[in-house]
Amino acid sequence: MTPTSANQDHLFVGAYAAAPSLSGWNPNDEEKFLASVFALDGVGGLEVPITDKLHKYDEAWFLRQLPEHAQFVVTTIPGTMSRLEADKGFGLASTSESGRRAALDFVKEALEAVKRLNHQMGKSSVVALELHAAPVAFGSAATAAALEASLIEISSWDTHGARLVLEHCDALMPDQAPAKGFLALELEAQAVKKANDATGNPMGMVINWGRSVIEQRRPEAAQEQIAFLRSCDLLGGVVFSGCADVDTKFGKAWGDVHVPPAPVTATDTWVPQGTNTDQTLLEPASLLTAGHIKSCLQAAGPLPETGFRAIKVAAPPNASVDQKVTVISQSLTAVRQAATDISETAVAPTTH
Repeated sequence: MTPTSANQDHLFVGAYAAAPSLSGWNPNDEEKFLASVFALDGVGGLEVPITDKLHKYDEAWFLRQLPEHAQFVVTTIPGTMSRLEADKGFGLASTSESGRRAALDFVKEALEAVKRLNHQMGKSSVVALELHAAPVAFGSAATAAALEASLIEISSWDTHGARLVLEHCDALMPDQAPAKGFLALELEAQAVKKANDATGNPMGMVINWGRSVIEQRRPEAAQEQIAFLRSCDLLGGVVFSGCADVDTKFGKAWGDVHVPPAPVTATDTWVPQGTNTDQTLLEPASLLTAGHIKSCLQAAGPLPETGFRAIKVAAPPNASVDQKVTVISQSLTAVRQAATDISETAVAPTTH
């Protein structure tokens, strides 16, 4: 397998959301987990979180585990959220100048991590660096103008081959407790478009399925936001991470807890007979159904011009290492089957 971000059938995996290191440090378990994830069919690489380093416990150890063919998307969301806990004004969209400068400094740290990752791999291996429009958009705490200024400045920096993308998180909505509560998609798109026009750099935007649905409390929202960004020529990636409107073993209703997809049901008539029915660790209450995966892939359109595709799912509480890998495998199968069906439909001969 030669993974590539331009292959609809190869996905980046936000494996850290299910990793053993979430509950403690056992290098043997973590090594087995990472090796098993990389061995799964359809894995093109990892979505890697950056806080102050590229692994929660041991970055140098983590870098040694990476196969030479792998590619990466680096996400700043864990570091962004941890810094927001300490400073409510932290963020690229912040109207607090000290908070905005702190966020810019964090992006510099993230780009240094991209450089270290490329050095380890011996080549440019990071496809994208995901940025976020913190802080929470209460009152005038966050604005599109502040975000635009930050993005223009960042665009002048060396990104070491990574494309800059702004991942949309749930916007602050009236009478609704937010998961993230950042700027509205339209304001983010306005800032990115103006920054692109000012710099000539092709910065994009990423839709995280679960966060878009959490924002609007309806599963069609993600497809609509994907279509909107594509119509603006800004779509830079899609991450399939689910959510539920009821409490599940993964967390509270409408929580940003990376719920796996729902199992395929009899109503998913597009799924071919004989499809792998091993879905034991998927979540029946998940709003991320086979039909929604397919409609979002169709809305996103072809690669590479529309960025990358990824999954990010959690594992059930107290799952073994093998179960953690299995929930990722079953989620991969759900998305890859949808992509395969779209491809086969596109090339199917016309009958008369």
